[in-house]
Amino acid sequence: MSNRTIAERRQAAVARAAASVHPISPTKAQGAYVWDADGKRYLDWTVGIAVMNVGHSHPTIVAAVQRQVAEFQHLCFAVGMHESYVAIAERLASIAPGSSTKRTFLVNSGAEAVENTVKIARVATGRQGIVAFTHAFHGRTHMALSLTGKADPYKAGFAPRAAEIYRAPYPYLYRNPFGLHGEAASEAYLAQLRDLVKTTIGEGEVAAFIIEPVAGEGGFIPAPASFLRGLRDYARQIGALWIDDEVQAGMGRTGRWWAVDHHDLEPDLLATAKALASGFPLGAVIGRAEVMDTVEPGMLGSTFGGNPAACAAALATIDVIEDEGLLERARVIGMAIGERFRALQARQPRLGDVRGLGAMVGLEFVADDGRTPDPGTVQHVVEGCRERGMLVLPTGTYGNVIRLLPPIRMSDAELEEGLATLEASIDAALVREPIAV
Repeated sequence: MSNRTIAERRQAAVARAAASVHPISPTKAQGAYVWDADGKRYLDWTVGIAVMNVGHSHPTIVAAVQRQVAEFQHLCFAVGMHESYVAIAERLASIAPGSSTKRTFLVNSGAEAVENTVKIARVATGRQGIVAFTHAFHGRTHMALSLTGKADPYKAGFAPRAAEIYRAPYPYLYRNPFGLHGEAASEAYLAQLRDLVKTTIGEGEVAAFIIEPVAGEGGFIPAPASFLRGLRDYARQIGALWIDDEVQAGMGRTGRWWAVDHHDLEPDLLATAKALASGFPLGAVIGRAEVMDTVEPGMLGSTFGGNPAACAAALATIDVIEDEGLLERARVIGMAIGERFRALQARQPRLGDVRGLGAMVGLEFVADDGRTPDPGTVQHVVEGCRERGMLVLPTGTYGNVIRLLPPIRMSDAELEEGLATLEASIDAALVREPIAV
């Protein structure tokens, strides 16, 4: 069956709202590659949006899932405490940021993990206010979309939204309005945050600050270490919690287990999902024990959260990352990408910014004025890569960023193939006239 035939069936049966970036129908995936219904092979630098970090169909993970489903597929943790739920909670505690004792609650997705961090924070503090940030994406469920910063297509039309949600500017240094750089810009954002809380919310009303240490859908924007450290200190000062959303940045993507590990910081609550179980639906809230234990038994629950097959996949995923040295590999891949495209930036000024952490890299494109977002070029790059046999994704609040999410388990030859294909696609796209928003 061809891509075209499946597309025709889709039009008749699938909701229009369920969109796809690429007009292909995957039929097979192995390692760093995906094959479509027409038999064409693509180098996959989307990995299912930061899900298949260790590559597709890793044999260790496949075997672990097969063993589990042969034993039993499901028994809700509320019915009986199956061992794999406990085992993944233990493993997550062992790799969680910081040294304090941790507790874990398992769910199905990143959005569900975020929703539960908010519930826990409100119980733990006895407060209601949640401060999120511009350029944020925290999911599509009611609380999560209320926290998300981008209206179209995530929030527009979905109202009313959750109450007691406030928004502060994310430290987007490339586009900061202060005309400052480095630590000075970071401090200006912190000052703005403190003033916002004091004057419009009230410090005693804030239950938690929630932030992505690398803003994902906002444009792969790393928050400076000094900003995250200042945010943590301010949260402590006013008796609020810090929620770290690592749904996209976590599980080795940045070259450490968690992006905050680069800065030796420990959040109060951490949300993770995506790459946690290599394609099986699993999310988790990991938190300091004294925070998690404020919530009484039965107040949190999930029918499918902590499904045994997903837990088996997660345990195997952690094993693969540890056994194969993939944290270091992610750092090597990220350095190679950064070096290649900073060199390209030097001769292509419309590639305005090259940024990232580990193997989570964003390329921001601008018009000739060096400032105006250029989503048209990004669309040409995405299409050009696909024509050349490579899958990449756009992102960013203004749609003008290419997000690079290569598998952190791939060969040097596959890495070079991706770098060359992407560079050729960018060079070809930049010959065209920019299209500004």
